[in-house]
Amino acid sequence: MRRLDDTEIDEVLIRNGIGVLALIDGTQPYAIPISFGYDAEEMVFPMQWGGGYSSRKSEAIESNPNVCLTVYEQDADDPAIWRSVIMTGEIYEIEDADTEQAYASLAANAEFPPDLGVWGIPFEDVEFRLFGLATDNCTGREFATEYGGWDG
Repeated sequence: MRRLDDTEIDEVLIRNGIGVLALIDGTQPYAIPISFGYDAEEMVFPMQWGGGYSSRKSEAIESNPNVCLTVYEQDADDPAIWRSVIMTGEIYEIEDADTEQAYASLAANAEFPPDLGVWGIPFEDVEFRLFGLATDNCTGREFATEYGGWDG
């Protein structure tokens, strides 16, 4: 196993527009797949989600904005190599003045399901909100059988 440097972390985040967002729902962890955009210059992670203000994820962040976003990949050329990036911080609703940049970041690398009707709610009735992640800590690792241990 080895640490990824900042450039390698950026590359993983640019290549992958989907991850797992872990929230705290009361005393229980609540982890959900989430599509995100990435702005490497500001280390901003805009996320768009539907479900309204009374959804489980909305209620969880209202009670505790501390989250963890995990992004991982398997190397396309060598399936024995895996990389992961883990970010912790506070999630916040993006201000109206910043929505244009947030949507640009989402358009650049977010991955969306082909059918947004999977929620069982007609698309026109879905209430979308934009969130960002203020990152406190960001680390990346690469795992491969050839390493045989931790290289620091």
